[in-house]
Amino acid sequence: MGIFDGQVAIVTGAGRGLGRDYAGLFAADGAAVVVADLDGEAAAETAKTIDASGGSALAVTVDVADAGSTEAMAAAVVERFGRIDILVNNAALWGDLRMTPIMETEPAYWDQVMGVNLKGVWLCMRAVVPTMRDQGSGRIVNISSIGAWMPGSIYGTTKAAINQLTFATATELAPAGITVNAVAPGMIDNEATRRQVPTEHLEAMRTAMVPAGRFGTSRDIYGAIRYLCGEDAPWVTGQTISPNGGSHARG
Repeated sequence: MGIFDGQVAIVTGAGRGLGRDYAGLFAADGAAVVVADLDGEAAAETAKTIDASGGSALAVTVDVADAGSTEAMAAAVVERFGRIDILVNNAALWGDLRMTPIMETEPAYWDQVMGVNLKGVWLCMRAVVPTMRDQGSGRIVNISSIGAWMPGSIYGTTKAAINQLTFATATELAPAGITVNAVAPGMIDNEATRRQVPTEHLEAMRTAMVPAGRFGTSRDIYGAIRYLCGEDAPWVTGQTISPNGGSHARG
């Protein structure tokens, strides 16, 4: 028996990277998983892997920055499974993000990043909340970042805004039986991070930033997500949990 047997979990940005791992871990815990990604082929491949391992998955192509697309995603999930229990807002621009100083960021690029990293979180919540309200229950986890407490980029700005959005919507949705929390991972040594941080700098960052002595893994982050979506956390809402190995950047 899995802890999420009978439940339906949407994971955005699940075509690759950490999102793909989260989707597989939810499936291993018994959830029917909706693999949502802008890259439909990647989403289909993740869903195929889950189905092949004995799980149940639905691949959905979604542009989280587009209201019509997120609403179509929610409708497809309800049509297939009849309910939505969990939403993990994982989709974000990170690995290919242009890390220009904030005051040098072009307005059009500012809008693009905010559209995916922040507006996309809001739109996905907005799309699933009516179903969760009708059920009288739901768990939403927004993936933030330790970067929310670090200066220097539009990425951290979007993640700090997610923390506030999480707090605000948790207060609004609590009477409906819906919890909203954020998970803000510390340093993860994965493909996306390596596209941003030169390999020769990673070891120095680990030594300087992570008292636990290692970078995080998808399982480290999923542990926090699993707790927030599980039976032990029905009264936990509006919180930002940062699994980070003791990194001092946590504010």
